[in-house]
Amino acid sequence: MRTLWHGLAMGLAALMSVAAGTPAAAAETEYRIPALSDFSGPFADVTKHLVSRDAVVKWWSDTEGKKLGIKLSVKSYDTRYDGTVVASMWPGILADLKPIIGLGLGGADLAALQQRLPKDKVPVVYSTPGYGFGWLPNQWVFNPRATYVHEWSAALVWYAGQSPQRRPLRVAFMSTQSSPAFVDFVNGITKYIKTVLEPKGVATVVATEWVEIQPVDVSSQMKKIIDAKADIIVGTATTAMSAAALRAEQLHGVNIPTLAAPWHTIWPLAQAMKSYAPWEGHMVATGIVSIAEKDSRAHQFYQVLAKGYGLPAEWNPLSLLGVSQGLLAVRAVEHAARKVGADKLTGEAVYEALSTGTFTEDELMGVLPTLHFTKEAPFPLRGGKVQVETVKNGKYQLATPGWLPIPADIVKW
Repeated sequence: MRTLWHGLAMGLAALMSVAAGTPAAAAETEYRIPALSDFSGPFADVTKHLVSRDAVVKWWSDTEGKKLGIKLSVKSYDTRYDGTVVASMWPGILADLKPIIGLGLGGADLAALQQRLPKDKVPVVYSTPGYGFGWLPNQWVFNPRATYVHEWSAALVWYAGQSPQRRPLRVAFMSTQSSPAFVDFVNGITKYIKTVLEPKGVATVVATEWVEIQPVDVSSQMKKIIDAKADIIVGTATTAMSAAALRAEQLHGVNIPTLAAPWHTIWPLAQAMKSYAPWEGHMVATGIVSIAEKDSRAHQFYQVLAKGYGLPAEWNPLSLLGVSQGLLAVRAVEHAARKVGADKLTGEAVYEALSTGTFTEDELMGVLPTLHFTKEAPFPLRGGKVQVETVKNGKYQLATPGWLPIPADIVKW
């Protein structure tokens, strides 16, 4: 009988130990991440795809996070891509979530938050390329890619080299002054062309036209670009602007290639048109893997998110944008947790992981190349790469045979 009672006591103790939790089954620490979004403004058509970043956070929490004892969750805030809205909402976000990291949208919220984040001790990760006004040391905003100027200049240099005509490439800009982000890339590329490419006979600026952020008609501005004999138009940075530019080209009976980002132009508008044909010869440059690359690790990872974590199954550049942002954010949390502990994470710990870290292409699931960060700038300044996509014979495809290096001679503007 004594042996029986001893066995029961031991069994009860074991059950109590399991119920209380053992070192092998550590309790999870939850951290909430604010996601600045635009569900009702000029980038609403983009944001509905950027929620793919939520799927990455769920995947990570279910895999690496579970191993570390961390659960991450995302709460979205509609800022309408308006810096004043961001500035008014941010104090409440800090009080509500006490975040160790945030997910940004673009130039509007970057302009609103950049100067205050070092005091708030919250790093914010973006999916877009960086901006010249953010090219400062010791910043708390992070882009997994260099600036639009870096990416589009790489594409311009490549495109100029494809021209059979032995003369400088004639570059025109069509952009808007409604956001500092759009003014920034015009200023930056203009400086790079005038100080580096023009003296080499590679390219020259022939026109700069400013339009509304969501214009209805740009035919008069397009006429000026045509009269300037432009070979390429850079900077149609909203879908409305890109659509208006294409209509204006059709009205004037020309087809001048445009160069923008994948989420601004060809892909989203071709879905609405049910055809890529109107975009024949137009281009986009991207620092993330191309959707033309379906035989890739990135595509395999995308399918994992689609099957198990609520990501829409369609493989597209806008969803990939959110995936790239989510990957950098969760890997930063992971790097920090391995250093300070899962239950001791702070914004400062995540900032240190981001600002001094190397994130490998393997960690980033092939969606991004290996990234090297320093405190010199909030984006990688070395080893940057882009891919250029175009429409050829009505098919959306890579224009280049893989990654192009970003020029190393781009300086601050």
